[in-house]
Amino acid sequence: MMKTLLVAINSQFVHTNLAVLYLKAACSGIGNTEILEFTVNEPINRIYSRIISENPDVVCFSCYIWNIEVVSKLSDDLKKAMPGIIIIAGGPEVSFENGGLLAENRNVDYIIAGEGEEKLPWLLNLIKDGRTPGPEEIQWLKSYSEIKNLENLRLPYTMIEKGSLKNRIAYIEASRGCPFRCAYCISSVTKGVRYFPLEKVYEAIEILSESGSEIIKFVDRTFNCNEERALNIWQYILKFRDKGMVFHFEIDPGLLTDDMLKCLEKMPEGLVQVEAGIQSVHRNTLSAVQRPDNTEKAFDALKRLIFFGNIHVHVDLIAGLPYESYGNFRISFNRVYSLFAHRFQLGFLKLLRGSELKNRAERFGICYRSYPPYEIIGNSYISPAELVRLKDIEECLELFYNSGRFMLTMKILYYALGEPFAFYEKLSSYMRQKGYLDRSVGAGELYWILYDYVKQEYPFIANDIAESLRYDYLSSMKRPTLPEFLQKNDYSLRKEKEKLISQHQNRLKDMLPRLKFKSLNEIWHQIYISEFKFENKSEFLPNGLMVFDFGDISPVTGLAKSYPLGME
Repeated sequence: MMKTLLVAINSQFVHTNLAVLYLKAACSGIGNTEILEFTVNEPINRIYSRIISENPDVVCFSCYIWNIEVVSKLSDDLKKAMPGIIIIAGGPEVSFENGGLLAENRNVDYIIAGEGEEKLPWLLNLIKDGRTPGPEEIQWLKSYSEIKNLENLRLPYTMIEKGSLKNRIAYIEASRGCPFRCAYCISSVTKGVRYFPLEKVYEAIEILSESGSEIIKFVDRTFNCNEERALNIWQYILKFRDKGMVFHFEIDPGLLTDDMLKCLEKMPEGLVQVEAGIQSVHRNTLSAVQRPDNTEKAFDALKRLIFFGNIHVHVDLIAGLPYESYGNFRISFNRVYSLFAHRFQLGFLKLLRGSELKNRAERFGICYRSYPPYEIIGNSYISPAELVRLKDIEECLELFYNSGRFMLTMKILYYALGEPFAFYEKLSSYMRQKGYLDRSVGAGELYWILYDYVKQEYPFIANDIAESLRYDYLSSMKRPTLPEFLQKNDYSLRKEKEKLISQHQNRLKDMLPRLKFKSLNEIWHQIYISEFKFENKSEFLPNGLMVFDFGDISPVTGLAKSYPLGME
């Protein structure tokens, strides 16, 4: 019996590969088809040895920008070890430009472009019968194509065993394609959106809810492009509100209607995460990349969504787009930062194979790396040196904003200093000069770095920053042992806590959810009381006594919750 391996080499362990599951379902009954999953972080020899040990007749690789170089090397090794083996490559990275990096790789026997659920079983049946495709058939395999009717696809989720995805992300799709044709995305070659029947989507959700995964991520490129379907699915997932699960959706915030926002506002805390691409706030840039200019509507919707407080909101910007100079990007950065989303991803333009922008790169003077992930080096509007500077700013954004450990401190700095881009620009120069960006920095050390930096550069807010860092440290680190520079005469001893809790017993029972079903003796070691005295009297600052419950964690932010006890 012919043995076929479907090999996925993922970027991280937590990721799973939905494509190979679909292909296994499509190839059911054609010999023995098995899936092997690895990560790019594993030694190549380990991947090679495992494949060889399976003694396959056919090896099919799922190819992406993060693994294509590994696939090329493995193909060479496997052909030398097993000359009779047949190697097939598919996936986004080989679906354009005649196979991309593998176009001239003679060790790869066949390349399948586009969606493979029809092409791969056809090819495997041919191989099983000892036949080879002719020139026209090879050209068909290498020409990008899509499955027209998704209703006919055999869904792969039934192959996922209960509990098999613990500590990993489960992926699901309710549609394929995109209503937009953004020039930097390979969706620019697709034509419209195709949908899976809702009943099949619900069936998949049910299966994945038993998989052990705590995050179910919809891979739809614009999940909310169809209002009725989005509302139906959002209503359906409410049944999992008490299962400790999170559903992640990529949305276009400019398409959020009032009904969608009302639905999301009623979601249980932490059940939903959304990722919203903004990319730029400049009309000429959006026009150049064929992206709709619905910026104002998008910002209004995101402000409402973030204000709800029950949904984790992730926003994106792309550096290196046409017509966006360093100064213009500064404007985009400041505008997006002002939203105070839970995560702000600063990405860099990648010239993906098949994307319209790659074909027009010369027009905009775009220079990019010739190897994956094909990231921009510079263009007619932003220099290589400026992009390197943005790289340092991105790293500081990751450390101090996206870590989620400094949310109160970042707000104080924003309101005190006015322009976030200027702050990160200056901070990144300091971090580079001190060598902090050349080594790993622990979470605890970051508090000292930021405190020391602010004390030197902005002494007029040093007191408030010390207070906010203490608040952030307790919320994030969830432990009562503070670094020396943040220590204060807090109410950390049990007698002091008991006295204060006794004084405020009735209020605390209303405030601390866990005291409604647990006694103080059970949770006292997870309670910390600290007093805050900010010179700035803004409403968002926690002046007075605050009680932190390290066992009460927000499912939206991952931070320990805190409650006001009032002034001493």
